Amino acid sequence: MRDYYFLLDEKWFETRCRPSLSEAWRRRTFACCQELCQELLPAAAAFRQRYHLGAQPLLVTQVAEGLPFAREFWRDLVNEVLFLSAALLPELAPCFETLCHLLEPSLLLDPLPTRSTFHPLQQVHFGARDLTFGAAVYRPEAAGYNRHQDVLHLCDYLEALNPERWDPASLTFLDSDEDRAEEVAYAQEGLRQMQQMYGRAAQRGEIIVWERIEA
Repeated sequence: MRDYYFLLDEKWFETRCRPSLSEAWRRRTFACCQELCQELLPAAAAFRQRYHLGAQPLLVTQVAEGLPFAREFWRDLVNEVLFLSAALLPELAPCFETLCHLLEPSLLLDPLPTRSTFHPLQQVHFGARDLTFGAAVYRPEAAGYNRHQDVLHLCDYLEALNPERWDPASLTFLDSDEDRAEEVAYAQEGLRQMQQMYGRAAQRGEIIVWERIEA
């Protein structure tokens, strides 16, 4: 499994993307999404060329050409729209569990709390909100997002952390001092990357969507 983070313009998401996908789910027709998908056709073509995909067209192309509605296609379409419309898809060092050991060990005791009770560290990594489109909740166990107001709040939380004070001895799951020191350095780099991502989103009016996808 791999965690992806999609940075999207909040105004576009709320006024173009979310209404179209919500209406498609409510009315059980992709006609509501055709204009949105047509808008994304240049990005779809670039995506196919970059990743050397085969002859099968992307779903946004099929929807733009009149694909009939199906529930499983709707979920796949949301995923494609996220990929094709993201202003940035950063690659981050996966270090959530290490950060829990260093900052909030209690979070490791309940790995699946309800999102409404998320600690800020969990909100940073997995979103403070379910990703909803009208009445449809998109992959509640494997996706979430932070609105721009959440991004601003979590940006302040991240900036207040002091990685220079982290104690390698708290990483009791590792056997040697050398391994613990290396893991702390890795977590410090992961934090730096998170700070950069949230700082950019805060400056540019972006939301951050998280999704976990099986490889």
